Order: sequence, then C-alpha cells, then structure tokens
Amino acid sequence: MGFLEYAGSLSLQKDPLKVKILLDPRLTYPTLRWERGIPVVRLPEPRASEEDIEYLGYIFPNDETGKIRVGRLFRAAVTHITAHTLTQLPPMMETQSHPARFTENLIRNLYVDIYLAVEHPARFIDLAYANALAVASARRLEKIYLPATRVMTALLSTAFVGRFNGRLTGVEKAFVEEASEKLSQIKRSLVESLSEGEVDIEELRETAVWLAERLREFGPFVETPCFPHTENASPCSIYLQRSAPQDQEVEPYFIDAMEALGGELPEEPMASCWKKQVDVECLQVFSSTIIQREKEVKILGKLQERLSPSRFRSIEIPPEDYSEYLRSREMIGGSTRRLLNNIIIATNFALEDIRKRYGNLDLAEAMQVVASKSPRSDVFIREEIMKQSFCIVVLLDVSRSMKTSPMENRARAICLAEAAKDIITDSNSWAFYAFSDTLYVLKDGSEAYSRRVRARLGGVPFDGATYMPDALNAAAEFLKPKAEEQKIIFVLSDGYPFGYPNVYDALEEATKTYEGKGVIIIGIGLDTERMGTLFRYNAAVYSQKDLIRKVGDIFLQASSEEII
Repeated sequence: MGFLEYAGSLSLQKDPLKVKILLDPRLTYPTLRWERGIPVVRLPEPRASEEDIEYLGYIFPNDETGKIRVGRLFRAAVTHITAHTLTQLPPMMETQSHPARFTENLIRNLYVDIYLAVEHPARFIDLAYANALAVASARRLEKIYLPATRVMTALLSTAFVGRFNGRLTGVEKAFVEEASEKLSQIKRSLVESLSEGEVDIEELRETAVWLAERLREFGPFVETPCFPHTENASPCSIYLQRSAPQDQEVEPYFIDAMEALGGELPEEPMASCWKKQVDVECLQVFSSTIIQREKEVKILGKLQERLSPSRFRSIEIPPEDYSEYLRSREMIGGSTRRLLNNIIIATNFALEDIRKRYGNLDLAEAMQVVASKSPRSDVFIREEIMKQSFCIVVLLDVSRSMKTSPMENRARAICLAEAAKDIITDSNSWAFYAFSDTLYVLKDGSEAYSRRVRARLGGVPFDGATYMPDALNAAAEFLKPKAEEQKIIFVLSDGYPFGYPNVYDALEEATKTYEGKGVIIIGIGLDTERMGTLFRYNAAVYSQKDLIRKVGDIFLQASSEEII
C-alpha cells in the first residue's frame, strides 16, 4: 500500500466516485477544488533523500521517528480535507480580499473541526498534532512586523490551539480576545446546529463580515496565514524554520490543541497517544512506496534501453487516478464479460472441437445421452482457449486529437484490457501502453493488473502528437522474446499518426516489418474507419456494442488466418 492507497483508506468520503484523491509530487501543500461537480483533493507526496524527508514545507530526519511524524501530518491532511467534502457551506463573503479570504477559511475550518468532534473524534490526535506543529514552527508574534499578519496569526493560533506564541500590542490583544470570544460562540452554535441537523448560515455570515471589517483596521495585507496541512495553505512568511521542531517542543502546544478541539486531554506523554499498529502501518507505507518507486525506475530503465534511440520525448509512468478509472469503468457495464465470451466462443469454435470430456455441463446434450443410454461422455463445454497460446500488447492513443472523448476512449480501452487480462492468465504475457509523443507504461509485463495499473489508466493525460510507429516499436520489443504461438498488438486510435516528417512511411515500414515476423496487428478505430487504411486487420468502433461484436470477429479472423 502506497501513499495514494493510504489516503483512500483514510478518506472520510468512502465512495471513490464522490471524491477524487490524487498525489502530485510537484505540490508543497494540499489543495481542494471542484471539477465537474466532484471534489478533487490533490496531496503532496513526501519527498525523501538519504538524510531528510520534506513534507508540507517541514523537514524531518529520514529515520523511523521522522517517518512516523510525517505519517501523522499525512493523516491529518487527509482527514481535514476530506471532511470538507462532507461539510460544504455556501459562500459567506462576496469579496476575495485577504481579510475576507482569511475569515471565510477560518470559519469553514472551525465548522470542520466541530463536525469531526461529533462524527470522528478518534481523528483528533493527528489534527491536534498538525495544529500544534504549525504553531510551534511559526515565528514569535513580536518578530512578525506587519500588524495584519501578526493579528491573523494570533487568531489562527488561538482558534485551533487555544493560545498564541509571542506578544501583541494592547490594541491587537484586545481585538484578538474579542474575536476569539465570538469564535467560541460560533463553536457552541455549531455544536447545537449539528445536533439539530441545520446550520445557521446567517449567524456565520454576520460573524465573518464583522471579523473581516475589523481586520481591515490592521492593514495593509500581503498574505493570508494558514496551517500547512489545510487545503488553503500557501507560502507564508510566518514559517521560516525549515527543520520541524522536536516532539518535546511540540507537546505543550499539543495538549492545548486537544483541549481547543474538544478532545480528551492525554494522561500520558504525547507519544503514547498513537497505537503501535498505526506507526507500523505508516512505516509500511513508506517501505511500500520506496519499493514501488524502485520497481518503476527499473521498468522505465529497461524500456528506455530497449527503445534507444527513440523519438519519444520521454517514457513515463503516468499519474494515478483511480476515481477516473471507476467513472470510465461504469460506462462499460458488463461489456468486458460479453467481449471475453465472444472471443472465447469464437476461438473455441474455430480452433478446436467444442465438445469436451470435462468442463461446464451441456444439459441438453447430457439429457440426450442419458435418454439414449449412450456410452458417450463428451457432454461438456470448456470455456477456455486450449490450442493456442497468446501474447498481447494493447496500445492506446492518448494524443491531443483523442481528447474530444477521453472518458469514452478510456472505457473502451478498459474493456479490451480487462478482456485481455482474463484471456491471458499469465500477466507476463501481456502489456498495456498509452502513447502520444510520450510513451506511458500503464502495465508492464512484470506487473499484475492491479489497482495501481487501473489508477494509471484513469490518470493518463490526453495531449501531444501521435507517434504511432514508435508505439508499435515499443510493443514489438515487448513481444520479441516471448515464446507464445501468437503475438498480437491491438492499436486503439482515431487513425491520424502525426508529429514528425514521413510518419506514415515510418508506420508502413514498421507494420510490414513486424507482420513479416508473424506479429498480428489489429487496428481498432475509435469513432472512425481510418484504421482500415493503416492496418490489414481492423474494425471501426462507434459504441460498446460495436466493440463487443467487432473485436471478437476481427480477433477470430486474424488468429485463424495466421494459423493457416
């Protein structure tokens, strides 16, 4: 289990079709956006070197303790952000000024904390730790020179940790105390509202407007202070310390944070608040991630070596998006099973006698044998391919021209890939690549058709040119050392190779070369008949029904002709 799977298990929204969780190594802080009406959570992945682990702007030592502390922050971020997907509030402020943005974020986050107190109190430990670490890492207030930033930092600390670190002027302190009392009143109101099932939005809006107006007195504003594990985090001058403070420095703030959240105060040292299995689980996630990354580097290294020199701009493992895979998978319904049955039935009919002495009982045939008292025992139908062994590569065109119907194209590719998975029980005998001017490894021969492979299918981007000849080269390189009797390449595309001079000539040359070596190339035209101009074996697919019927037919035709 890597960090993406870990996030999925931690998510408060358990239906992956109702929230999309992605890992983005380019991020420093998590984000939450709505796309097509679906909340999309993007999480940074811990970046580890031999000495350090960097996460959410903090730096921890790369040892067991450092990994456990990163795990606490990761769990806190997932808990906090996925709680927002379940507790949506309407906008409270019309402007997007710094005071308005700070105030709205503050009240929304308070609402999330109250929700968690009612529904998921066991999650408080990680949240309290993340809040305490943020306050312990922040500069002392007297070292923050802008009054607006100083006051907002004090408010943030007081709301979520119960105290601030440093000194304020008399006017600033009076305002923070007054504002904190109003926020405490909001907390009490929210607790009552959640128990009654209805939130008083007008009360929240009035408090937000009052707070934003009063904050403007301390301007000018240049930034909006926030905690690093929240969805609205951004680079902020209040955090200058790169190395995270030690746990003994965080512990006093942790106790106050637990009290501010409404949780039970720990009777034992902070480190005893987490169960041993939680820490072990986190260490296993780190180990699994390291092993997977090393495996991916090895896969890409071997492929780059085999394809050198290559016109591809790069050879990559695509980002993972399991939610998008599921959305596309929903479109095919039972098509995979029907496609598989068509291929098996057609192949059995053409390549072997369908009557067997063992397998699935043909009831009608058995009744005739019993009625006639015949000694025959061939009354079974065996639904598997016996005489021919297959090795398959599926190539999916993900160039810019395929972007017009990305979900439908993913769905068709998923249908074919999952049929291939069932036809070929040995995962080493089939591979799945996507191509544009980049080659994406969706499934290497050394990998099972796992959740991670499915997530890659959902995350592969549609963009770039169409290096179809080069994709055929990659598929042929995979097939070259295989000993199976029939080697087949499926190309799913709109039939427009593009990207460099003489690309059609290169495609024709590659096709002739590989067909001359006994490789069967089947072009599946997605909403087009153009694949018929490129490949001898081809089918135009305009719907799932077409895919089920035509792919089975063309598979049978190609396989039968090549045997002859």
